[in-house]
Amino acid sequence: MAVGETVWRDTAGVGVLAALEPGVPPDLDRRPDVLVVGGGAVGLATAALCSRAGLGRVVVIERDRLAAGASGSAAALLTPEAHVWTDPPPFVALARTSLQLLRALDAEWDGAIGVETLEWLVALPQALPLDAELGALVDVLDPDGAHAIEPELGDVPGALRIREQARVHPLRLAAALAARAGTVATGVEMLGVTTAGERVTAVRTSHGDIHPGAVVFATGLAPTVPELPALAVPQRWVKGHLLATAPPPFRLRTALAALEGLVLQLEGGEIVAGGTLDVGDHNPLVRDDVIAGIRKGLAALVPRTADLEIGYAWCCFRPTTEDEQPVIDRAGGLENVWITCGHFRTGILMAAATGDVLAGWIESGRPPDGVAPFGLARFAG
Repeated sequence: MAVGETVWRDTAGVGVLAALEPGVPPDLDRRPDVLVVGGGAVGLATAALCSRAGLGRVVVIERDRLAAGASGSAAALLTPEAHVWTDPPPFVALARTSLQLLRALDAEWDGAIGVETLEWLVALPQALPLDAELGALVDVLDPDGAHAIEPELGDVPGALRIREQARVHPLRLAAALAARAGTVATGVEMLGVTTAGERVTAVRTSHGDIHPGAVVFATGLAPTVPELPALAVPQRWVKGHLLATAPPPFRLRTALAALEGLVLQLEGGEIVAGGTLDVGDHNPLVRDDVIAGIRKGLAALVPRTADLEIGYAWCCFRPTTEDEQPVIDRAGGLENVWITCGHFRTGILMAAATGDVLAGWIESGRPPDGVAPFGLARFAG
């Protein structure tokens, strides 16, 4: 078992892995129109959509490789309808927009992202009325109906079928976005900023100063920059574990979810399971007891996985805010600085819409409709 290693790097392909570590170009643009700090899914999508919108020269800097954090460890399920019961309506609306946009980008880019449509079955702890109103894309199933859709499912009182959702390979997504994000530099750490009046005039980095027209901080958690007190956000990391099994002698027809987490089968047959919330655990090491709990939950949901070997076990830290909603805003008092952070478990889902919102905001100077609930003002006082 590869402990601490994700299944994604071994299933991405050599070309994708190379694209995630381009290094520093010798002719790095020191005066871009837009500088994006952070090379995760949200930062790369922001840069790609700024480039697509014709905002001039765009540069991305990342201190590690691209998608080195939560973006490169996530299961990368795109399921806006699953958030109807857990998140406010503005979040759900933006998530739906994001999936629609990502599909459009995939078509525009000749399938480079690889968006795959899938259904979800969510196992229920108790049966619901079959005529319950849960939305146009959600059906309530009794046990027989659930097993007809997914014969490998264990005993459940019932399930929800969520249609027309999607998934991506997280590293392939990052590579596709990076190819359209302007100039991308890895191994470049932001050290601080220089301000003059209401503008950031320079971003100091480990490879010299950059003087951007506009700057977007997309670093997971809001960066702690003494010169930018407006970026102060109540935030934290939340650890989570996942595993991937060896390929079984069967194919799942759907993605699955239950209280123990998610279950997803990859093209090569590996089954990814987990997505725990290990609140208060700040140790970067994989915990055997958590992996054992994921395996137990997986076997209850899909009994024929009980004897499968675990090929990979890993953990990552997701950035979240005090109210577990993302920040997408202009930094107060600074006319050329934007911030997006705290996307928690939905950075890949929300990346396209977040990037589109920020590109439109930078271009017009006005906040787009629907973005107010994600502002910094909600933390004031």
